[in-house]
Amino acid sequence: MSSYLFILCPPYSGSTLLWKLLSTSINVSALPMEGQFLPELKELMRDKPWNAERTLPWPQIKAVWENYWDKSKPVLLEKSPPNLIRTRDIRAHFQPVKFIVMVRNPYAQAEGLMRRNHFTATRAANFSMMCLRKQLENAQQLEDVMVMTYESLVQDPVAMCAKLAAFMPVLGDMDHAGHFEVHSIDGTVNRPITDLNSKKIATLSAASLAAMNDVFAQHSATISAWGYPLIPAIESA
Repeated sequence: MSSYLFILCPPYSGSTLLWKLLSTSINVSALPMEGQFLPELKELMRDKPWNAERTLPWPQIKAVWENYWDKSKPVLLEKSPPNLIRTRDIRAHFQPVKFIVMVRNPYAQAEGLMRRNHFTATRAANFSMMCLRKQLENAQQLEDVMVMTYESLVQDPVAMCAKLAAFMPVLGDMDHAGHFEVHSIDGTVNRPITDLNSKKIATLSAASLAAMNDVFAQHSATISAWGYPLIPAIESA
């Protein structure tokens, strides 16, 4: 019997890299793209995707996803970022299910929101904090969950693959030394697992850092729970 595996990860926080790494295992069947972007579901799932009060037709969604998954594989993988606010519904409709909760330095995530979605620094910081708060809840409340950070993956892929394999032994054949094509601050590049945090954060102006810090300072407990320090604006490029 297959197990469902959901990557719970905010946008611009490394979910595509993790998704492609997990997909190197012969035991994993991944959707061809984020489930929310499949043509049968895009109009439905991209309508106010971050509205936690919105009710989605999960039996319909599941039926579409299962048409794409190879159900002969032990692991059926999905990674749409808004899933991180919908874990109650996911647990109700997908069994057995496991989760990977991953976060990234909020400055690096906010940079992606500003560059790709044209958010202001304040809006990006507030969205990043919403994600960190919800991910902390997920980490504390979910069963069958592995908690990790983008930083732990990119700084020591060998160790992280070992932890992933301990969490789900069928993932023991992942290729951490492979090259992965992901969209990044450098555009779409095919390369080994690489830490891009410093490069992203270095592009933030002093004004952007100051605006982010105004938000982050109000949520110091959440940031501290994930082990991320505040970055003084005077250190910006």
